[in-house]
Amino acid sequence: MSRRNNPNRIKIHRSYTVIDVSEALGVHPKTVRNWIRVGLPVIDDRRPLLIHGSDLKVHLKQKRKTYMYKCEIHEIYCFKCKEPKNPNIESVRFISKPAGMAQMSGRCQECGCQANKYVSWRNVNQIWFELEGKLPIAEKHLILREEALLNYPFDMVFNDEKK
Repeated sequence: MSRRNNPNRIKIHRSYTVIDVSEALGVHPKTVRNWIRVGLPVIDDRRPLLIHGSDLKVHLKQKRKTYMYKCEIHEIYCFKCKEPKNPNIESVRFISKPAGMAQMSGRCQECGCQANKYVSWRNVNQIWFELEGKLPIAEKHLILREEALLNYPFDMVFNDEKK
């Protein structure tokens, strides 16, 4: 399993050797040498190879950006397809979270893989319109935690709401 290298572990005003970088980030020294081969700048060509902290931090942030995908508001990222996809409308559920957030979960239309995404409550109606949802949210697709709305029509309690 791959790990994300945290750029916050690197001090920008310090120079690092290959071994220092590998210990600070928890990677193998050969990994750091591979980064140098593909473009991580070094101070000079003499041994030991010294890497400036600010250059390393910039390199790690750029490397992280290459793996990030921008999803539209109504899309979820499918890890099996490895790209943003529209969820199947029958499988979409919203679970309320604190601070005005909701967890949107659903299945990919193409492969059926389960995926989750956090969205703002303000965007829930817009997501439904873009997914061409046919049912009102309060009747079927809204799962509340710890309290029910007064206009909530169902008497049934969901499994995740039981205390």
